[in-house]
Amino acid sequence: MFYRGFRKFREYKVVADTPRIPIRSVPMGLVHVKGKAQSSELVTSPVTRTPCCFYKVVVEQWKSTSDSARWEHLSTDRDGIRFYLEDETGKILIDSYSAEYDVPEVAVRIVDGAKAAHPATPVSGATDVELLQYVEKAGAHAWLQKGEHWLENKGAQSDPRKEAARQRGLQMLQTGLAFMRDGKLPADLILRQLEAQPALPDPEHERLRQAAIQHIRDTGTLPVEMPRPQAASGRYRLHEYLILPGQEYFVTGTCVENPKPEDVHDRNMIEQGRNEATFLVSAQPEAQAETSMRGSAVKMVLGGAALTLGCLAFLLLHLKMF
Repeated sequence: MFYRGFRKFREYKVVADTPRIPIRSVPMGLVHVKGKAQSSELVTSPVTRTPCCFYKVVVEQWKSTSDSARWEHLSTDRDGIRFYLEDETGKILIDSYSAEYDVPEVAVRIVDGAKAAHPATPVSGATDVELLQYVEKAGAHAWLQKGEHWLENKGAQSDPRKEAARQRGLQMLQTGLAFMRDGKLPADLILRQLEAQPALPDPEHERLRQAAIQHIRDTGTLPVEMPRPQAASGRYRLHEYLILPGQEYFVTGTCVENPKPEDVHDRNMIEQGRNEATFLVSAQPEAQAETSMRGSAVKMVLGGAALTLGCLAFLLLHLKMF
């Protein structure tokens, strides 16, 4: 805690000392901008079913033993990784995968597998059963998202074989993500993967591959029915955080070249830098966000020091007793 407090204080100084500039004038390197979030393709948040530019859901599981009972972190899931920030001068892409989020918590839901089939009162957003199904796949979705983000950031490879492998990996991960999101595999992605695969040495397997390709071409559906998603058992607490379209946010991060620009006005992107790790997306006013960061840093430094001295005193007393 003591060490993290100094890291937090350094982050506060970086944010406080970086002047805010119009989006059209951002240079390469560390920047601080303000604008309204927007995205051409909104995602639906898992808990409240809200259309948003980006969501983050922290899932905790209730753990009970003979000695204690507490909530323990299970997984952190996110989607809608990239969105635009726009002001009166222009817009810039935000690759928010590795960002620290200072945004309000929009919902907290507690679900229990033993009571999900008979909820006590109607709820808005997802039902308890839907949330338990989401919990079951949230961890896998987070890992698939991480793999997709890593492969996309690698960029096109000069070696054709490595680039082909990267593209195959991306297709597989995107197929898995689509299944996690919609509960069904996209037939077009499966068709492209089957067509790109070389002829199989086993004649029977090759016959099945060709039959599957023909079935998807003729019907647009998969030749097999996918199993229904399973629901997790146990008791869980879900915290949801959203980036909503049309709302203002402050972003401090590193400006780099956008690898996939849509037009001449979309050449830059803000992400976590390789040399400067500060990357903050905040919904608070600048002065309030800086005060909050400074207060958190001071509390962590003092709290960490107090805990260290307390543990040292306890250890010395314990050793003296023997």
